[in-house]
Amino acid sequence: MIKNLKALIFSIAIFLVVISCRSPKPVQNENRIQTITVTETLHDTIFKIAKDSSSYNALLECLNGKVILKNVIQAEPGRTLKSPRVRLDNNTLSVDCNLKEQELYAAWKSKQVKDVQEKTITITKFINYLTFWQKVQIWLGRILLVLLLFLIGQFVYKLYKPFGFK
Repeated sequence: MIKNLKALIFSIAIFLVVISCRSPKPVQNENRIQTITVTETLHDTIFKIAKDSSSYNALLECLNGKVILKNVIQAEPGRTLKSPRVRLDNNTLSVDCNLKEQELYAAWKSKQVKDVQEKTITITKFINYLTFWQKVQIWLGRILLVLLLFLIGQFVYKLYKPFGFK
């Protein structure tokens, strides 16, 4: 009985040694990073309108000590101005015809959304390869395991043979 118990413990120990000798699988790590960047830019500009003028030419004449308009030679409007307004009151000539430089200011915003998803997968590779002697030991262990299983099979066969099993 003690011999049978020793054989059983020995076979369990050999079985545990054999299944515990395996190479580890490469470890795979995965890191995910999601970055959303919103860039808002304010743009502005100035539109300049060049100055403009119009012209008016006329002949003046003096009649009884008062100045009068005799003949209009030329009345020319500008790009944005109409023909000048001319007034002659009590020997005083008034002409309205100039336009000052104008500036227009415009501003607008632009928004840029940048979505970056970065996925990093790290796979650990093992560089420790088995030497020839380690491979020989593995094959000898396999042969020993097959031989041990054969011996255990014979032992179990002899153990149960007296009970009438054929």
